[in-house]
Amino acid sequence: MSKGVVIFLVVLFLIPVAYSLSIKDLIARYSFSATSPQMNVTEFKDFMIDKNSNGINDTLVFELTTNNADDIFIFVINLLDKNGILTNETNVTLNAGINKLNIMLNTILLSQNQFNYSVKIYNSSFSLKYRKDNILTQEYTNYEKGFEILSIKDSKVDKMLKVNVTINSYINGTFETILFLAYNNSIISIKENKTITNSIQDLIFNFDNETIKRTHYIGNFNISSVKIGKKVIKINAVISFYDFRDFAETAYLSEFSDTGIDTDNDDEFNLLQINANAKIFNDNHYNILLGLYDLFDNIVEIKNTTFFLAFGDNNLSILINGSKIYGKKLNGPFIVKYTKLFENGNLVDLINNAYITGNYNFNDFNKPNLPDLIVNISASGEYHYGINNVSIEVIIKNTGNKHAFNVFAEIFDNNTFTKTNKSNLLNVNSQIVHKFNFTNFSDFEITAIADLNDFVEELNESNNAERLIIKLNKKPTLEPINNITINETAKIIINLSASDPNEDELSFSINFSKFSNSFNVFQWNTTTNDSGEYVLEAIVSDGFLSDSLVFKITILNASENDIDNDGINDIIDKLIGNEKSVNTSTINLTIFIGNSSDLSRFFNESFRVRFFDANLTIIEFDFNFSKNVLNLTNLTIDKQLPNQKGSFFVRGLRMPEGTRKTLYVDKINVSLNKLCIKDDNIPSISNISSKCNKRMEFKIRCNGRSTKRFYKCTLNSTTNKYKVEGLGYSGIIQVK
Repeated sequence: MSKGVVIFLVVLFLIPVAYSLSIKDLIARYSFSATSPQMNVTEFKDFMIDKNSNGINDTLVFELTTNNADDIFIFVINLLDKNGILTNETNVTLNAGINKLNIMLNTILLSQNQFNYSVKIYNSSFSLKYRKDNILTQEYTNYEKGFEILSIKDSKVDKMLKVNVTINSYINGTFETILFLAYNNSIISIKENKTITNSIQDLIFNFDNETIKRTHYIGNFNISSVKIGKKVIKINAVISFYDFRDFAETAYLSEFSDTGIDTDNDDEFNLLQINANAKIFNDNHYNILLGLYDLFDNIVEIKNTTFFLAFGDNNLSILINGSKIYGKKLNGPFIVKYTKLFENGNLVDLINNAYITGNYNFNDFNKPNLPDLIVNISASGEYHYGINNVSIEVIIKNTGNKHAFNVFAEIFDNNTFTKTNKSNLLNVNSQIVHKFNFTNFSDFEITAIADLNDFVEELNESNNAERLIIKLNKKPTLEPINNITINETAKIIINLSASDPNEDELSFSINFSKFSNSFNVFQWNTTTNDSGEYVLEAIVSDGFLSDSLVFKITILNASENDIDNDGINDIIDKLIGNEKSVNTSTINLTIFIGNSSDLSRFFNESFRVRFFDANLTIIEFDFNFSKNVLNLTNLTIDKQLPNQKGSFFVRGLRMPEGTRKTLYVDKINVSLNKLCIKDDNIPSISNISSKCNKRMEFKIRCNGRSTKRFYKCTLNSTTNKYKVEGLGYSGIIQVK
């Protein structure tokens, strides 16, 4: 067996502790195997040897038996250790056939007793020819581990953070040592060459005040790992609580905030103000460099500002021009990606990703002073009415707040017409008007574009073009309508139909208010009052041109069972009669059921019923029409005659069981302060005795209190009426 030059390369990968899956978990979850005719490993062995003959093993050996073709191969072994992944990459020239080779790792890099490893083999063209994962080694308990961490202590000494790492070393030498401190997804480290002997000893790491201050961290640092030579030892040890401010000897920034500033009360921000606190140790001039970006790493603005700052706390405001934010069309939240604080030209504080602002949209800010070209096309209206002559007017207007120079306009149709114009200057609120006449035209489209080549920087370029379609209108045609003959109370349904050459949206109508319609379908529920002959007109319109047809409806008179002619059969009618059915000689009567005076409806639920005399309520009650019928044809109501004391009389309105009515009685005689109620079916008001002492007669005071029989009387001083509640039939009159 011949071998080429062997390259021994060890690479250590550190995996962040924040990963939700460990490397072990990932490797176990994704295990792969692959072989090829060029390479196969038939046997795996591992063992340790004492290479330096000091009585303890110091080298882990992987012995591989291969069956392969003739080639140069690259063997890669990845060994999984608790401190990371160790990788050995070895180039070997192998003859065809069965071969054995050893690949070695120094045990000083190892930290545990047993390991998982994988083997990948590539040919000289770096093409994978073999792979096997999850190979388990033997257990090894006694080997040279190099270094072990015994304990960690930390303290603040003057303005330094001191970390004392006690180790047990099994070897002698001078090694590059690095201590890593983790905080807020960031890491600081200190690197020193340290001489280490074969003994227990302390490694001292001192982080200077500026290093700690620039973390801007308040909390417990985490010692993520220590690297000694090539060995990385993962620790994840939390040390004491520290405040960066306790280490500061030079100026620093903190306590960032932001607000939008509207200086002219136009509901748009003129400025975005970034606020910060500067802790100053020397009176001096300071320079602050601030980089503001959006979430997609676009620069909003880089600000370089100079302040004279005095010893102590100073509140600073850094102003970002709002119109620049609008002009760049950038939306927040914005990131203060870095702040740099300089004193006498020396950098004394640096914060990366210092602050994230609140949410802003670019149009929350003032627009910059730019022109804004708006194109508008209008046409005279003759073509809507079938006349094929039209005048086109194209207006290009600058609605911005800055002059526009070299404004090019292009106007063209979809046939042969074209027009190009250039205006050297278009002032604010000025416009250019172009007029064109088209005669005997066929349908066409006309388009106008301003600043097609984008020579003018504008506030809004989405309104720089407009297109107008001109179609010669042709009137719609209504389909024929048949005459209709039906019996009264039947439903009439008419479905109008029309065609339109332009395929315009059409509207339909019939010149009779009793029809209801949904688009082109018209319905009329006829009643017993609708018999007769009707000559009607149906119309279809596209908004400009229309067509119409006349048709006739004949409604035949049928025998009816509708005493009050409200169009509802008395068998199901829950309201018999109307105002005219009520017998009265003293009252100008109107009746409302619910909020409507339309009594020719079908009622089948509970409503408030109110009787009015010259717009003043005189009777009111609740009535359930689903259970009862209200018959007004037997009802008599009257009030007092002129020059008589106040009275009110109701006959024929007996309330259903469990319900009562309320009457309103005029207060005529001011010397009479009581009312007499006769809650009985009496023929007239004269049936009430003068002393109110007969059967079913009750004298009450109008003090707003309920009586034993649940009557209640209240005086309304505005209307000068008594409101009497809790009545059944009734008759009421003023008494002493």
